[in-house]
Amino acid sequence: MYREPVRVHRLGPRDVDEVCERVGARVATAARRCALLEGTLDRDALRAAVESVAPAWVARSRGRIVGHLTATLLDGTGRAWVPPDGTSFDDPAVLGALLEAAAPAWRDAGAHGLSAWAYDDPIEVGAWAACGATLRARRGVRALSTGDAGPAAGLGLRRAGRGDLELALALDRWGDPPGAPAPGDDERRHEVVALLEDPEVDYLVAELDGRAVAQAVVMSLPARRGSRANAVHLSAVAVDPDRRGRGLGTALVGSVLERARSVGYAAAEVNWRTADPRVERFWRGRGFTPTHALVEGVLPA
Repeated sequence: MYREPVRVHRLGPRDVDEVCERVGARVATAARRCALLEGTLDRDALRAAVESVAPAWVARSRGRIVGHLTATLLDGTGRAWVPPDGTSFDDPAVLGALLEAAAPAWRDAGAHGLSAWAYDDPIEVGAWAACGATLRARRGVRALSTGDAGPAAGLGLRRAGRGDLELALALDRWGDPPGAPAPGDDERRHEVVALLEDPEVDYLVAELDGRAVAQAVVMSLPARRGSRANAVHLSAVAVDPDRRGRGLGTALVGSVLERARSVGYAAAEVNWRTADPRVERFWRGRGFTPTHALVEGVLPA
């Protein structure tokens, strides 16, 4: 347990400056630990963000803040989402006290569980584990350079459009993780249509000998506190199950990274599930360094 008594209350105006200092120090420390993270931030924007969150909680001990917590309650997810700078804590017991204080409000708003993006640090992930959360995924980042591998011979890459809907739906199913519930047909169709029609998204199909063999979805990342600037995000990377183990995934990612570098991106980011060690090895093997960890759990009773 935390050594001194901890009192948790709703964030108020007198707490804002101290919370901003904690967030700034946290971002800077993470950047010192991993050069792929951005260590500076816009203090005015940070202050505006802290002042606008509602509700938020702070934990105090002996007159100073020893932790804070806030989350976004997204409609339809049933989860409270905690961003990387949405929490800080001096001790796992402080995190536990913050979660206990926040849980009733989250539950009243319709949440039944929580998801949190933490820095991929054993101590931080361990604190969430002590509060009952489980590691589900990682986010990795890598810098882009001219030395990145290009596509394999014969592998073509093209941008899919609305007319490729049925093909995209078929390819998207290749990415369903074994043992996990797959999205319903209507939900999947809605998501794929939205991606195909979004002008800011590249829905890429890789073809070999005239047949689609893989896919990837690529999009620009908005500016985010602590994240690498000028980065592109990869998602929905999937390879034909009948052709796995032949280097197509490596060729696809190499082609996508070179494409991103050639138009001016400086870094790439990807999220991957941790349940399958092969997936973890694949992304680390492509040069991606873990920067964040996604943990999930139920709300405290």
